[in-house]
Amino acid sequence: MKHQHNPLSAEAYFMAGNEKSKSGDYKDAIAAYTHAIRVKPDFARAYYTRGEAKDKLGQISEATTDFQIAGKLAKQAGDVSLTVTIEQKLQLRRITSEPGKCGGRPCIRGMRIRVTDVLGLLANGLSFKEILEEMPDLEAEDILACLQFAAHKMDAPVTTI
Repeated sequence: MKHQHNPLSAEAYFMAGNEKSKSGDYKDAIAAYTHAIRVKPDFARAYYTRGEAKDKLGQISEATTDFQIAGKLAKQAGDVSLTVTIEQKLQLRRITSEPGKCGGRPCIRGMRIRVTDVLGLLANGLSFKEILEEMPDLEAEDILACLQFAAHKMDAPVTTI
C-alpha cells in the first residue's frame, strides 16, 4: 500500500511562514505563505503577510501587488480591520524619501513636493481642492497620504531622560 503525503492546511503553512518571518528568514516565509495561498486562494492575511516579507526583501512592486490582492479579498470577506490596515499601508507607499532629493525629507511619489509643504498648506486653511489647483501633479490620495504619514509619525512613543 502506497503512503500518501498529507499536505498541511493553509493555516499551518501560514503559521510556519510567521515563524520564519519572526526569525528573519523572509525567503522561506514567502514560500510558506505561497503554499498557504495555493491551498486557500482567498486567504487575504496570507497575501498581506507575504507582501510584508517581500517588503523586507526590497521587492516593493511585488509586495504592493500582494497588498492590493489582500485588500480586495479582505473587503470581499468583510474583514474591516485588515481592509483598513492594508489601505493605510498602500496609502503610505505614496510617501517616498530619497537621499539626494529634498535633503532626504519625505516627499510624494518621488516628486519634489514635500509632505511638510502639503501639511503646511492644510494648516493654513487651504482645502483639498485649492491644494490640487495649486499643485496639479498631486492627487487627492496624496493629500490623504500626507495626513496618514503625519498621524503615523505622531504615534511614536515619547521618551524622557
